[in-house]
Amino acid sequence: MQLAALARSAPLRLATSLPALVLGMVFPPILSRHQVPKPPASPSRWILVYAGGRGRPQYSVGDLIHLIAAVDTLDRPEGWLCDAALFLEPQAVSGRYYVRSVAGQPADGNDWNVYLDSIFAPTGAIERLDSAVGLLSKPLGSVRGGFQIAVMIPYPDPKAGLVRLGGADHDLSRPDGRIAAVRAYLDDVLRRYRERAYRNVTLTAFYWVNEGLVDLPDTAWINKIAVEVHRRDRRFLWIPAYGNQGVPLWHKMGFDDAWLQPNFFFHPEVPQTRFDSALATARTLGMGIELEFDRRMFQATPFTDRLLPYLAALEAAPDMRARSIAIYEGAGALLQLARSRDEWHRALYHRLVQTLTATDAGSPRQ
Repeated sequence: MQLAALARSAPLRLATSLPALVLGMVFPPILSRHQVPKPPASPSRWILVYAGGRGRPQYSVGDLIHLIAAVDTLDRPEGWLCDAALFLEPQAVSGRYYVRSVAGQPADGNDWNVYLDSIFAPTGAIERLDSAVGLLSKPLGSVRGGFQIAVMIPYPDPKAGLVRLGGADHDLSRPDGRIAAVRAYLDDVLRRYRERAYRNVTLTAFYWVNEGLVDLPDTAWINKIAVEVHRRDRRFLWIPAYGNQGVPLWHKMGFDDAWLQPNFFFHPEVPQTRFDSALATARTLGMGIELEFDRRMFQATPFTDRLLPYLAALEAAPDMRARSIAIYEGAGALLQLARSRDEWHRALYHRLVQTLTATDAGSPRQ
């Protein structure tokens, strides 16, 4: 996702155990938190919605219906596919980055505001999702526990220097300035959410958008951001890349839920044994798994069957299906798959739906 969502270049290598051991020694477990929200009563299916960046889908109400509901061959909704949506974006319309980038320029305060202006607009993506959930609730019944949404927290890159957020300037080169900037951003998100007064979706969480390497300085203040999120009675979410050295410490850093990226779909050279290690890691650490695919499955031979091993792995792991799952579909692949009339793709879509809504794993159905 994020930078990988733009390129998904070379496969990530497993980090050595030394960084994780060092982090574990200097970063003790969190002993208490302020107003940590309780986890949902049933496993959620989070669809990743990329909006507010360059070249993204417009996400009409109809598009969003196809992202969160299972549809039949006549395009009629048959049931809930997802009960939660995560709004994120790696790159601003300016070309600067909301994630930590080695080569690109970091997003500034104006970029952060432009992103929120986009998703919280009166006709923005969240408003359209609210309408989609309302329309589906009539024939399908309400989602059990309510439909959740989460909004990303951009990476406050020290290279951005002085940024203006919440009517004040914040120096991101200073640790206290970074925390103050995130605090202003969280409050702005919540203010916009309250003003919009959505009827069918509830903002339950914030998402740490930077999926890449976690180093010692980042680890320390990510915990402080977790405290700020929890003080606002919201959960803190993360979807780290495979091999990220911070993965074993996801809970110690203050995250409430995390899903591991197998990073299999994007690299034809990666063998299916990747799922053995990815599932074992997620299972051991109490994480969920991210389901990954994009439009290349319709275009290029090396990718046409790369989704199938994900489904096979989840079908063989009811304990992992009983946990929440995050779904990365490359900002449009699920829309194309759901609307396809090709016989093979319809069968693949049906298998995807069955895997995500299997009764032994719980489902978002009422």
